[in-house]
Amino acid sequence: PGIKFGRHAAETSFIEGLITRADRRGADLIETAWRNGARLETWDEHVNFALWQKAIEQTTYDVAFQFRERDIHERLPWDHIDVMIDKEWFQQDWLNATELKYAQDCRAGKCHLCGVIYRERELCKSMIKNQKQGHQEEAATWEGVPEKVVERPDPVQRIRFRTGRIGEARFLSHLEVKDVWVRALRRARAPLAYSKGFHAQPRLTFATAVPVGEESLADYMDVVLTAYEEPGALRQRLAAVLPMDFRVFEAEEVPLHIDSLMSIVAGYTYELHVASAADLPARVAALNASEELRVARKTKSTRGKPGQAGRGHVVLDIRPLISELSLEAAAASQAVLRFSTTAVDGKLAKPREIIELLGLDPATTRVVKTETVLHAPELVLNEA
Repeated sequence: PGIKFGRHAAETSFIEGLITRADRRGADLIETAWRNGARLETWDEHVNFALWQKAIEQTTYDVAFQFRERDIHERLPWDHIDVMIDKEWFQQDWLNATELKYAQDCRAGKCHLCGVIYRERELCKSMIKNQKQGHQEEAATWEGVPEKVVERPDPVQRIRFRTGRIGEARFLSHLEVKDVWVRALRRARAPLAYSKGFHAQPRLTFATAVPVGEESLADYMDVVLTAYEEPGALRQRLAAVLPMDFRVFEAEEVPLHIDSLMSIVAGYTYELHVASAADLPARVAALNASEELRVARKTKSTRGKPGQAGRGHVVLDIRPLISELSLEAAAASQAVLRFSTTAVDGKLAKPREIIELLGLDPATTRVVKTETVLHAPELVLNEA
């Protein structure tokens, strides 16, 4: 019970092997897999092993040849890279390792004659000198210095902001968006509270992770502070230092100890700006009339789950999650759809699923979140 076994997905490790053991022929394999749609191969929920299998077939890539055990005297794909160490030295070092012969770091022991000293003697001398001097300076610096304990003030206030992002800001990932808000709050001189632990982080929470490519006029962000601030004044300071395409609409104090924003999200409303089509009203009507709207969603694991649609996918009926889908406006070249989703068992419909079900072009469809509904209506900020 005290042992925890962790591993990488076999498919991901296989792909890593294809790349790390490849010679120049691996370039064609990587490009072909990319053209087939392979992306984000280190994320289990995104990796698509079938695309790599297809690329192997298309390029007639010899997997067994690349994965074979290499002879110690064989020419390796990276032999042409000059690291100032002869290959014979690496071969002997490998044989020593197989016999469990330990070689001490040459910066702290004897020279192992790897070859660098013959070509760059001054480089070796400088490395050894800097190593010794660095140890001496570090020991002298910390001698007699007590361990520094950082005392962080206790949090006293929580402010909830209604925020937005438009234009090119929609292409930023959630972590990048978080960094933007942290930096802006610091520029606005907000007395941020920090989490405990070695890597303390500012205490910011969001109603949802930010989807790439989506604009918003109604995201919520809670910020915990160590000193009291008038919400309106802090909002004005924050608005003055925000980068292009970021917005802060409102700010209001909420109780310091309260359920997390993500746990009280009840639903969202979106506008979908699409190219006009003669049959668009009919498509919307057909979706509204459907009793079931089944979509496939990616998941990390599907073991034991009903409605399995293959490894990494589950099938979900999103019809109960859609509370409104209507055609708000239509012109000669553009139409606006209004789409609202309500949480059921913690699940919400996604704009990209509606776009797919309506047969729209995701590359040209503009998605704008216009409302976030929270479970606690008395704490929801009024719409501007």
